[in-house]
Amino acid sequence: MSQLLALIAQQQQIEAQIAKLKTDEKEAKVFEAVKEIKAVQQKYSYNDKDFVDVLLTFYNVNAAKPAKRAYTKSAAAKPKADTYPVKIGSETVALRKPTAKPGRLTTQLKTAMTKAGFEKYDLFLNDLMTKNKVKTFDELIEKIGVKAEQK
Repeated sequence: MSQLLALIAQQQQIEAQIAKLKTDEKEAKVFEAVKEIKAVQQKYSYNDKDFVDVLLTFYNVNAAKPAKRAYTKSAAAKPKADTYPVKIGSETVALRKPTAKPGRLTTQLKTAMTKAGFEKYDLFLNDLMTKNKVKTFDELIEKIGVKAEQK
């Protein structure tokens, strides 16, 4: 119930700000211009993306997406995060060694994490360590890690 009251109070504050801005001459002009632009968009049945493209073309603005960064040796030289294959349930998943700056999770790891009911990797990792009764990441890898087959 308190969340509802907080939202109502927030709504009243926003309505007061809108009323105040409508009395400002510059803001009123912008508000009217936006209403006119929206009316033109609706009149010609443009969706937002197409309408923005029309406006940018009219004003000769290059709205092309920036090119992807070229592959560089410095990007290739960055070490990849240490990953270790472990058995979680019936699946083998590559766990990442925890770092100060977290990176992106693989789809497989994210799926295993959400199946276990976690949204954050560090909580998922702490739960795995608790369930396996280990204190460090290295001990966890030793206990549940999948050994690479030697040929």
